[in-house]
Amino acid sequence: MKSKKPKILFIAPFPPPYAGPENSAKTFLESDLNNQFDIIKFNTNFRNSNADKGRVGLKMVSAFFKLNRKLIVVLTKEKPDIVYFYVTATILGWIGKDIWVIFLSKLLGSKVVIHMRAGHFRRNFDRTNNVFKWIISNSLNRVDYNLAQSFSLAQQYSGVVKDSNKIGFIYNMIDISKYACIDNTQYDENIILFLGHLSHAKGYNDILKVIPRISIKYPKIKFVFAGTKKEIERNITFNDSTGESILFENPENVYKEYIKGKFEKNYQYLGQLGENDKISWLKKCNFFLLPSYSEGFSTAVLEGIATGKPILTTPVGGLKDVIKHNVNGLLVLPGELNNLENAILELLGNNALRNQIAYNNILYRKNFYIKNIEDKYSDIFHSLL
Repeated sequence: MKSKKPKILFIAPFPPPYAGPENSAKTFLESDLNNQFDIIKFNTNFRNSNADKGRVGLKMVSAFFKLNRKLIVVLTKEKPDIVYFYVTATILGWIGKDIWVIFLSKLLGSKVVIHMRAGHFRRNFDRTNNVFKWIISNSLNRVDYNLAQSFSLAQQYSGVVKDSNKIGFIYNMIDISKYACIDNTQYDENIILFLGHLSHAKGYNDILKVIPRISIKYPKIKFVFAGTKKEIERNITFNDSTGESILFENPENVYKEYIKGKFEKNYQYLGQLGENDKISWLKKCNFFLLPSYSEGFSTAVLEGIATGKPILTTPVGGLKDVIKHNVNGLLVLPGELNNLENAILELLGNNALRNQIAYNNILYRKNFYIKNIEDKYSDIFHSLL
């Protein structure tokens, strides 16, 4: 008689809307892990738009209560061997959801594996009150394995999780076959692509401010943006590189000051893209740009690597672990506009450097190949059975 596959309850936000965690969850479900485990999907997403994420209100409170009630039903009915779920970086998310998922899962006999999806958890943890620190710390130490998305991001657990053997990291995975270009020499040298929330924290305002100077030197250049416009930041308030508070500006006001009526021909907003259109623009662009103030492990950067494009970004969160300056990308510190401008000009004007970085990413992308990452998940899950 064929033995039953181990059962995993996968708790995560699933698309729509599409953002980093949702895309990662989708890829996980599409992987071959389904052949090794009986994976049960449990969706925590109750937002219709990325712009609503982090908004506190009755809808969020109600969603937390409904989620926990539903979780008890699923845990009791399915009796999963392992509960694997994405935890948040905010204290509200931990107190309202994450501690209860851990508590209920352990109470009802499941092993628990968590995966931190952001780079600002530890800053939030260190700044909260002692009661919340104790509650969250106690929950983390009940977890059977605490994952992050990279080595640097895993350090957020240091000093909180007592057993270092229960701390590790697994990169995001990606289906390289979808993104790989047939001919990497075919691209539009005038297209610079940004994917993500069009927000201050993602460096969107900084790009707007350097567009005029870049466009004067390269009149045909086109900065192409795809994602959700966000005028208000609810979760990210610090520069991850310096620790300083971010002085926020409304992106619409910055657009009106620097772009509107003057450099609109050098700016294009695509809105939110489906997967096929997104991949098409990645293949078409010269290089990928994301000068964020804070990141976990950017799925958009990973998609740029998978397409074999040069990456211009900042050394924040997990990006400093996967992007090496002048090797597979260029790194500038968040908010340093002169350095951002110079880096853009370097990639536009130095074809030898641009092409070498692109080639290095073609070689480097195998580190995120689905099969390689699947094996790491499989090893961890089997070690807990």
